[in-house]
Amino acid sequence: MAIVYLIPALYDTALGIVSFALPLFLLESRVDPVTMGSLLALPSLVQIFARVPAGLLSGRVGNINGMLLGCLLMLASGALIAGAPVGILVACVAGAQVLSGLARASFWPANQAFVLDMARERAAAIIGFYNFVVTLGGMPGPLLAGWLMIRGGYRWPFGLMAFLPGVSAALLLTRRWATPPAEPVPGEPAQVWRAPAEPTPAEPAPAKPAPGGPAPGGAAPPAETVWSRIRVVVRSPGVWLASLTCLISVIPFSVTASFLPVLLKTRGLSAASISLQVTVRSASVALFSLLSGPFVRVPYRAALLGVSALLGTAALFMIPVVAGGRLTVMPMLLFGLCGGAMHNVQMAAAGEAVSRQHRALAMAFVGSIGGVGMTLIPVVHGWMASLGWLEEAFPATGLVMGLIGVVAWRWCAALQKGLQAPGQAPAARSQQAAG
Repeated sequence: MAIVYLIPALYDTALGIVSFALPLFLLESRVDPVTMGSLLALPSLVQIFARVPAGLLSGRVGNINGMLLGCLLMLASGALIAGAPVGILVACVAGAQVLSGLARASFWPANQAFVLDMARERAAAIIGFYNFVVTLGGMPGPLLAGWLMIRGGYRWPFGLMAFLPGVSAALLLTRRWATPPAEPVPGEPAQVWRAPAEPTPAEPAPAKPAPGGPAPGGAAPPAETVWSRIRVVVRSPGVWLASLTCLISVIPFSVTASFLPVLLKTRGLSAASISLQVTVRSASVALFSLLSGPFVRVPYRAALLGVSALLGTAALFMIPVVAGGRLTVMPMLLFGLCGGAMHNVQMAAAGEAVSRQHRALAMAFVGSIGGVGMTLIPVVHGWMASLGWLEEAFPATGLVMGLIGVVAWRWCAALQKGLQAPGQAPAARSQQAAG
């Protein structure tokens, strides 16, 4: 079970370290807000373009090899920041952020596809617990980073950031040969949702080829090309629902990993206090990933999505009012509820939208759409901070999040209604939604 839970948990700890430590490190190094926002947005920008090729690569070489590549790239990213000379600090951080984007693009789609492949029909039951354990693993990241900053300086956390993916890579190598890549399941139907199975008429066995060549009508189907695989994913309504959900889920993380620590620092909070706030968000994400797991099933999914988006929007409007005071923790708790529920909905929708052989590519495509949000938020917040509008940036982001939430909720409700239409077989319902 280590490969299912321990490896992504360690990987998320490394991400928790860099998401907390890097904004404060750049602030301490007197990097201007626009440059800081651009550097923080680099991994997400890289993922927009790298996730789909990485998903195709994982489908070809296997999910375990895709995860291994992601671990090695993250190790290199942490080492580069930890050893960056002062004179070329910005250039080194930029290079490290590019490596970090490539690492995430390779690791997460492969890891999530691997989990869903193992879960099979138990996907709805395992997704909540998987996200709970992974996020729980990320909780020590900000605390460890804050402690290391106090004890050793602002570079020390990045050494630990490099060490943890190295441990994950070692664990993967112990399973690399013992667990061969899963073979595609020929003829497995794509689904918009995982509808109840219904009996279908048995299909006649294919005709055997004649001695002189294939039998009439028995020619082998053409090999699937890269573009045909991409078309299958892009045309799935469930994948687009997962993409909208991903956009919502990345907003709390992006805000917490970019300019929220800067706002809290300007309001007098110490690095240890800020790390505690970030840890509260991670803890609440873990808790609500577990609690919302049973509600990922289709009958409850639209309601879960709508309520979570509403609470996340409310948190963004609260930040300028409560940041630095006694109620600073409230937006963190609401961010956790929103993020935990959205992670579950996103993973379930993307995993159910396509067949097994397209799953890593679907996860990659959804992550690319989320990468757009993760790229824009630090850049826009940095630009607004340079104009003296840092506090206004958070409610402005809340407006965008609320609009996306309404669209995603209506989309989910429409797909759910299509599935519940009487007198239709699952395949017919999927084709109707796909059209």
